[in-house]
Amino acid sequence: MEHNENISATAATLMNRYVPPETRSPLPELIKLLTPGTLGFYTHFECTELFASCPDQGGTTNIFTLLVAEEQPDLELAAPCFLTPKPIRIKSLNGWSFGLRRYTVPIGMLIPALTALEAGEGWRISGSNLEFGELLPMPSQFVPPDNGAPVPWNKLLKNNFWTGSHVFEWTDHKKARLRPLYTDPRRLQELSAEVEKYIPLQLATMSDRLGNLAVQLPVTVLMAKFEKLRDGGFQVEHAWHPKAAPRTLMAVCELEHDDIITGFASAKLQERVTPLPMRAGRGLHRGFVWDEQSSTLLAASGTGSFISTISFNMRSSDPEPRTFSVKNLDGSWDSRRVGMTAFSTHNVIGDPQADDNGGWTAKRMYTEQANRLAAERRFVQYRPTLGDKKAGRRKALDDLRALISAYGENGVWLWDPYLSANEILETLFYCPYQGVELRGLTTSKAGPSDEIRKTLDECQSNWRGLRLELRVQKGTAGWDFHDRFLIFPFGPDGAMAWSLGTSVNSVGTAHHILQKVDNAQLVVDAFTDLWELLSGEDHLIWRKPS
Repeated sequence: MEHNENISATAATLMNRYVPPETRSPLPELIKLLTPGTLGFYTHFECTELFASCPDQGGTTNIFTLLVAEEQPDLELAAPCFLTPKPIRIKSLNGWSFGLRRYTVPIGMLIPALTALEAGEGWRISGSNLEFGELLPMPSQFVPPDNGAPVPWNKLLKNNFWTGSHVFEWTDHKKARLRPLYTDPRRLQELSAEVEKYIPLQLATMSDRLGNLAVQLPVTVLMAKFEKLRDGGFQVEHAWHPKAAPRTLMAVCELEHDDIITGFASAKLQERVTPLPMRAGRGLHRGFVWDEQSSTLLAASGTGSFISTISFNMRSSDPEPRTFSVKNLDGSWDSRRVGMTAFSTHNVIGDPQADDNGGWTAKRMYTEQANRLAAERRFVQYRPTLGDKKAGRRKALDDLRALISAYGENGVWLWDPYLSANEILETLFYCPYQGVELRGLTTSKAGPSDEIRKTLDECQSNWRGLRLELRVQKGTAGWDFHDRFLIFPFGPDGAMAWSLGTSVNSVGTAHHILQKVDNAQLVVDAFTDLWELLSGEDHLIWRKPS
């Protein structure tokens, strides 16, 4: 197309004419990369705008704008159109409405539009003015495709699953107009869910990009793929765009483990498939393709690894389920059946050693990772409505049973001052693993021990695979407690514990948060200390087998 033929000849003019005096402006680099054949042979940009209209602000405010360079020589440019049948509205932002608009523009319009934006003249490329906050340009970025672990930026970019994309971004540091979306995160979650019904833009997971404008340049001038060989080395396969003039490229591959480089190789790409000799080593690999002619990164793989060990479990199902009944408030009984697992076998194919240091490095790295993640919280929030408490309770009990099923293979402990018979039946009785140790700690607040014992004895169970003990804290022994924890003392990666936020007898019926706790071993130790202090017969409520 004419734009491609002229862009190289006018690049120097554009740099002199449109680039503002700010040294941080990325426009000179953007102009260079738009030159046909550098990254691709782009003909136009597809622009997607998410914006808001609110009662106390005039005009429309940018929420997020993405421009993606594409190549379709015969494409007829699309006029601005809305992607939703009507404006998006969310309940918690009264009076606000959101629009989702998309259109295409010729490639030659981009630099003048961005120059005007940097100069504070607004964004009118669609024909309507879209208001931004005070934008500052960021250094250019290269976003690789997902490879194992997801790359956060790919939740916003379009189809970045081939070789990767260069991304230029203008950011709104203050985000003053967008404060309502930050003061209550539920608003952004609701907005993101509505937007995802029409386009795969996961806005809630990238809230730091609100108010920004991004330009995505996918690398299409070549395709490149890194592969691991059986001898531990790597190879890279590449192919050029039909319009591209092949040139000298350099491929680099590295292995990294424990923040050190455990393997490295580089080679010039001359053949379609080029080997990268590297000794076998542990770690995650990452590959790069560098264009020496234009000093440009053309490909990068996300951090990835290859399978060297496979672990699988085989469990034998017990033909007879555990049966029991739960007493209702009206005195009737509901029968329950829980399928049991008789035994399991663990098999490992390959090298089970976690590292070349006998596994000690992996253990130390796990501890360090746990410490780094100490500030993160994994939680489920329950907000039942007045007329839907039964559904909320069912959901909460299902969540507890799911945790027990997932992590209770080596034991489950329940710590709750109001833990009585029905709560035991609704939770620990659902553990599907035969013969594992189940413990419950309660207080006299749960009711008379005789009544708890009587209800458990009369639950019409066959006691299949059940090994459960319930103790009570009373008197001067031990200490009174208000803690509510679901504990897995021997989880897959060590001790695990969840704070319930309320007693089991009220989970799901009032607001509370089920939250995984950090340093679960400390919770296990505290439970164990109290458990041992309550070892006398006068603190035993019920035990099975007796």
